[in-house]
Amino acid sequence: MRNILTVVLALGIAGCAPSINSQMKVATDDLLALSRPKAATRPRRLPTTHALAVGQWIVQRTTDGKGNVAIQRVSVVGADAGGTWLEFDRQDYFHHNITKILYSHMPRTVDEAADVLLKVVTKTDNKPAQTIDFASTPMAGLFKSQFKAVAQNAVVSADMSQAAKENVTVPAGTFNGCAKVAVQVSVMGISQKSTSWFHPAVPINGSVKGASDDGKWTVELLDFGTSGASSKF
Repeated sequence: MRNILTVVLALGIAGCAPSINSQMKVATDDLLALSRPKAATRPRRLPTTHALAVGQWIVQRTTDGKGNVAIQRVSVVGADAGGTWLEFDRQDYFHHNITKILYSHMPRTVDEAADVLLKVVTKTDNKPAQTIDFASTPMAGLFKSQFKAVAQNAVVSADMSQAAKENVTVPAGTFNGCAKVAVQVSVMGISQKSTSWFHPAVPINGSVKGASDDGKWTVELLDFGTSGASSKF
């Protein structure tokens, strides 16, 4: 199995509000219900490794230790200026955040995680979108150096061919022979140990399941596809 580069993006991360937004909770729970795939639609045989391509998408559910749920859709939504747009659409009990990132090409090393950034667009709830164009922003170098400092400890590159293999069942289906990888990430002085499972059938990042060792969060794949993704803005 080819190496898989997992990037934990620090851009656009919002802190939790003091209390749950009841309207956002209803909207997130409704989205969760809609995101659950019908078992009959899941193919019995899983496809082989996917190259990154416009139209691919995955939907994941993250649950924290308090039972708060977030639904995140990661999509390859287009190509522009010789690069590829990835969109991260995250809705939870507190906010709705969308981050679009234009890469000149998909990063495969820590340094590339910052160097290949062309543009970032972020939008939170009903607020106006904010754009950083690294080709024209005077402080682009500073932004990239800050992002690279975070990425030094937030990018995990592992040889999946050497990882232990396990069968994993999540709402998206059963994935045989997932690579099981222990990960330690340190962001802004906070270290987190976790275990993740990857499968080549899953587009974009291969992620099937993840869980922190301290039980504070879990993430599971709800559904995925290789075509049909479109941008929310």
